[in-house]
Amino acid sequence: MLENTSQLSSLPKSPGGFVYKRHKPEESDLYKIIEQTLPIFQSHLSNADISLPAFVHNEFRSYLRCGLLEHGFLRVKCSRCRFEHLVAFSCKLRGFCPSCGARRMVETSAHLIDHVIPAAPVRQWVLSFPWPLRLLFARQPNTLSRCLAVIIRVIETDLIHRAGLTRASGARSGIVTLVQRFGSALNLNIHLHMVALDGVYTVSKSGKAKFHRVKAPNQTELQTLLNRVIQRVVRRLEKEGLLIPDPEQPWLDLNFHEPLDSLSAASTEASDRQYRIAIGPHSGSRTLTLHDPSFIRTDKPIKSFTADRDGFSLNAAVSCQPYQRDRLERLCRYVTRPAICLDRLTVRVDGKIQYELKNPFRNGTTHILFSPVDFLSKLAALVPRPRHNLIRYHGVFAPNAKLRKLIIPKSNKSVRGKENSKSDKTSEFEEITSQNELLAPLSWAQRLKRVFNIDITLCPLCGGTMRIISDITDPDLIQKILDHLAAQPPPIKPATADSSLSLNQQSPITR
Repeated sequence: MLENTSQLSSLPKSPGGFVYKRHKPEESDLYKIIEQTLPIFQSHLSNADISLPAFVHNEFRSYLRCGLLEHGFLRVKCSRCRFEHLVAFSCKLRGFCPSCGARRMVETSAHLIDHVIPAAPVRQWVLSFPWPLRLLFARQPNTLSRCLAVIIRVIETDLIHRAGLTRASGARSGIVTLVQRFGSALNLNIHLHMVALDGVYTVSKSGKAKFHRVKAPNQTELQTLLNRVIQRVVRRLEKEGLLIPDPEQPWLDLNFHEPLDSLSAASTEASDRQYRIAIGPHSGSRTLTLHDPSFIRTDKPIKSFTADRDGFSLNAAVSCQPYQRDRLERLCRYVTRPAICLDRLTVRVDGKIQYELKNPFRNGTTHILFSPVDFLSKLAALVPRPRHNLIRYHGVFAPNAKLRKLIIPKSNKSVRGKENSKSDKTSEFEEITSQNELLAPLSWAQRLKRVFNIDITLCPLCGGTMRIISDITDPDLIQKILDHLAAQPPPIKPATADSSLSLNQQSPITR
């Protein structure tokens, strides 16, 4: 019998953990803001003669359909007790959807831990750029890719030299780069999180991989490395004609004319942390902020493992030991987290959008205030361009690297060998099938189980196996099923013994 998903709260916990309930995005503040403000936002764009790219409009439209049963769902039924409930479809986009961003965060971090990063020391390198370069990289992702290749080579070469080896000896390191587009205030802040091995690998004559660990860089080595990164990036941009050489200060030729550029420029964090309103009657004005005097800091902070110069910043303070796999997975989740935290987003009585900063600024700023239209302009600037990967694999982690198969984590699952009674072809087929299953992305059910201890594959009533019986996309059939669920009576509460009631006080049983 088909059950309403909202009735699952009255059911007992499943054997795998807590009972699954639909997250209901339509009840969140973010959904209400976008749903109510999107027509006004589009009207302001039309009046300002700004036409945003199709992928930005698709991001907003898809988010308003994400997780809603009215736009399609799966029917999932228990094979034992026939209990059934509905699972809504997701937008699966990379912009600002918190639900899909959280799922991608879990899947990516699990993939990195299980199939990419070996049991070796790891260090996080965070590279930030001056705000003009952030605008450039937002406009031209291919330019960022070419500069990233230069940056990775500089860092890998530094690791090889500090290990006392050379590239000619075959020494290679491994780096996973995650291009993060947002800052803590929902500003456009393109920077790089590089999860790198704290050492290099070489191959012995016997064909085995050997790891050479390096010490943490000191302040002098870190500053030298940043100077080399800046030098190579500037040379790369000058070669492409994007950076104009000047004896005093090179400058970028930012001849931007696309409609999205104005939103990106207003959303980019300047050096004085003054954000601008992109569109609307107060276009160009500073964004309102809330300050707490207790958070004002006048002392100059001393940052360990951090080097700064000309708007560039390189940090290497976070590291994980080989046995700290849980810590490493938390780090991977941090660098792959979604842009918006719903817990820090509120709508004030006056209609303004208040977003709390994770860490207060040095001037005491604790919250950023947006008008609804300006808030949507900030979200539009955060949407990445299609067909450009935000996760890159370098060195021994690259897909075609020769050392990759020697160092990637091995699965605990045993694969049957040729010594079994089955034929060689059958064993080979089973081995390929097993490896494909191990390398496949985590399913939605596996993500829920890994993070929230919710096993959606188990029935919350009897513990049986839940299976998908159909996907419903026809609008008429969707409405028919939802009308049927709405007409169902509330679930009957289980009977409880009450000694205060006598037999005569109980209601009679009718036949």
